[in-house]
Amino acid sequence: MEFTRRPVTPVYAGQEVALRFELRDSEPAGQFEFQIINTRGGQPIPIDGGKGGVVARNLSSGEEFERMVSIPEPGEYQVQFRAVHRVEAGKKAEAGKDNWEVLDTFTARRKEAPPIVRVALEPNARPGSEHAHLWNFIQNVTRNLRFERFAGFARHRAGRLTEFPGYGSLSYERLHELATEFVTESSLGNSFSPPDWDPEKGRDAAINGSYVSEERKTQADPFPPDFPQGQDYPLRLVPFAELIYVYWLEEGMLFQSLNRVLARFQNRRVVTGGDPLSRLAVSPLLPLRGILWGLAEAEKDRLSLRRRAAEYEYQYGLQLIGRAIPPAQMLVERRTQFLSAFHSLLHDCHHFYKEHNDKTVDADAFPLLSSLRELHLVLATGANNQYADMSVTARIETMEVQWMLAQPEMREFLGGRTMVPYDEDWMDRVDAMKQLQGWSDASITHFYDLAVHGEQLLLSVRHGRWNESDMDGDDAENWAIKWKPSIQRYVHAYRAVTGVDLSERVDTTMPSTLLQRRLARKLVRY
Repeated sequence: MEFTRRPVTPVYAGQEVALRFELRDSEPAGQFEFQIINTRGGQPIPIDGGKGGVVARNLSSGEEFERMVSIPEPGEYQVQFRAVHRVEAGKKAEAGKDNWEVLDTFTARRKEAPPIVRVALEPNARPGSEHAHLWNFIQNVTRNLRFERFAGFARHRAGRLTEFPGYGSLSYERLHELATEFVTESSLGNSFSPPDWDPEKGRDAAINGSYVSEERKTQADPFPPDFPQGQDYPLRLVPFAELIYVYWLEEGMLFQSLNRVLARFQNRRVVTGGDPLSRLAVSPLLPLRGILWGLAEAEKDRLSLRRRAAEYEYQYGLQLIGRAIPPAQMLVERRTQFLSAFHSLLHDCHHFYKEHNDKTVDADAFPLLSSLRELHLVLATGANNQYADMSVTARIETMEVQWMLAQPEMREFLGGRTMVPYDEDWMDRVDAMKQLQGWSDASITHFYDLAVHGEQLLLSVRHGRWNESDMDGDDAENWAIKWKPSIQRYVHAYRAVTGVDLSERVDTTMPSTLLQRRLARKLVRY
């Protein structure tokens, strides 16, 4: 009996095996039985799905047939046959029924799981950027410029604030000294060393990476190198602070909130009718009284709303709306291209991210480079006159306002929703004041995101060397990926406060106009 098996090797449990039997020409015809058994014992395995394990077949010389069998479990198996009847020389003879002969022995292995082949598309590795040190430095400086860092710095020097004077404005003067030192030093990229302040790393590399480091070499030539003593003249660096931070908090009603408190402190009525702050009574025994008194005394020395509004227009072309805002014809110059350039950049970034996330597409970053160059030129054009001093001074005064609103006494009469999560202590006071006065219902959290992330984005564009001829798409791609969280947070916050989605379209409507429209719709509903 001839026998063949498919597959020959290996054989796995659960696999179907083809068995082929052929009677040799030299062997007499007859009836044969076939079976497959496990050498460990047990019943024969069913063949061709039959119930029984033994298959009988009449074969003539040279005849063949094939059957399929499914191997149930791992182990060693034998293929056996026996002749039941043979036909020899014209007569039929019965053979021994117990004489099973082994045709084949094979081992069935345990079924192995097929190997997992993972196929993935990955973007090309990004080349290194010369701006990396500058971007990290900007990120660290803007983090250190936040109120929570100033609060830690002020607490470290608490003696200059907790020593309460008998009368006068000494408390405010000390607060102003601390805020001036903190903001001026950190916005110029310097570091100082109280225990809660770590000196910035990579400062020199970051400053050398800014395009300002090249511009100042020629501008400083006419001035004596040792005049005046103790400082650089002209200003050594463009400060790492953007006025847009102050603008967005002003739109979020930060200054207006403290102004209403200060007016009530002086017993002045700001609006007709009842005053929501009529129950305000600051205790003369607590430090807030001295700070508010000093603020009222120093009001003539602080930046006025008119000066800030005029500078918003000069640097960014951003308008405020209000009775105290100077009319447009009173201004000499304004940045009419800023909103178009900035919002086009944000929109192009959103389109780039969609292509970059699609691994079957090679995203083109050249439109980003064009938008970055355009915004860089707009910002550089407005970096004149009051630019450096205004950015730092406005930031100092903003820090002072945040400090006053963060005082526990403010919460006593303003209240606030204690279950709303805020990043900084002063924020719930602003939202509470907006509710009392019937102002915009957009949370100060969104304005804060616009301030923080808008400042980081504009600093990275302002200080970058985007107008140099060797800048290419790779540099723009690196910028977009580095600042992706800030871009997405800014776009989301802008939609939350204005209702405009910059990822869908470029909108150049003034934010103040959009805010006024939303407030008007709110008042109509109520």
